[in-house]
Amino acid sequence: MKITCPNCGLEQEKKDIFCSRCGVRLSRTGDGVPTMALDAGRSTGGLEGVVQSPVRPLAGSLLNLHILRTGEILMIGGVGEYIVGRVSKGQSILPDVDLEPYQAFKDGVSRLHVRIKVEPRAMWITDLGSANGTRVNDQKLTPHQDFPLSNKDVVRLGRLKFQALVGQE
Repeated sequence: MKITCPNCGLEQEKKDIFCSRCGVRLSRTGDGVPTMALDAGRSTGGLEGVVQSPVRPLAGSLLNLHILRTGEILMIGGVGEYIVGRVSKGQSILPDVDLEPYQAFKDGVSRLHVRIKVEPRAMWITDLGSANGTRVNDQKLTPHQDFPLSNKDVVRLGRLKFQALVGQE
């Protein structure tokens, strides 16, 4: 079953809470909750804050996440697998990287949203069947399929955006 975003017209899965293109909350048939278009000044569709110049990730880490809204950089680590999501009360399995301090719930980040696999010569990101999807450089990922992750890629989990900063361990 599909639903059409009233703001941008993109057709998406009925289970989605937010539009994957413009970020507007989607209404559900019969629930009486209207959707509203975003102001041009509050749009989350742009890439404001993205690092364009040569990047130097934090020392001792192969992957860092640059939270675009705040400018903060989260040091992830070296070779291994990392689950990115948000912590909520009563959750039995916790993500390795908690994005809750960055308005993750409000932005539609799932508790266990993506897995990032860091290998010596490659990185992969996998959507773990999240409610609001994952995009890398505006390309929507297919759930449970690895997708290559490169330096300066912009990743969007729901409406929360970060930039992958890849360096030398």
